[in-house]
Amino acid sequence: MRTYLKWGLPILIAGLIAYLSWGFTTKLHHKQKTAERIQTLPAFTAYTLNRSIVNSATIGNRPAVIVYFDPDCDHCQREADELRQKAALLNTAQVILLSSAPLPTLTTFAKAHQLHDLLNVQVAHMDKKTAYETFGFVAVPDVLIYHADGSLSKRFRGETSVEAIARHL
Repeated sequence: MRTYLKWGLPILIAGLIAYLSWGFTTKLHHKQKTAERIQTLPAFTAYTLNRSIVNSATIGNRPAVIVYFDPDCDHCQREADELRQKAALLNTAQVILLSSAPLPTLTTFAKAHQLHDLLNVQVAHMDKKTAYETFGFVAVPDVLIYHADGSLSKRFRGETSVEAIARHL
């Protein structure tokens, strides 16, 4: 029995350390690749409330603001209300509110916050895995601001004022 403990325990600990190290380096590598990929607006596809496609090509040569949100998030709701109230500050940009929530929930959210009246704002659905793989979105709200040439201007994690977003367009 002591022989098993003498050799088994160190091998078990070494195996656990190797497994945790592998997981850490894999996650770090993914973060680095995502950080490089989002330096320019990546190719993506999302579906708007009327089930039309919004993608990097439909944005055209306009500045873009991509906000990843959850309809149940209090910070996201406040940000949507502020966006509606101060929409004039972002009228030169295409604003895309992305969420992994189902389309009926997003429709209710857009109506509750009167986002359907804003011409440059689109609420769209993108599944959680695709959002993570494309933009590295994990938490909400997460804001990416792109210049008209597609280069990343600024990334904000957490609730962000419309004025702060407008400063980086």
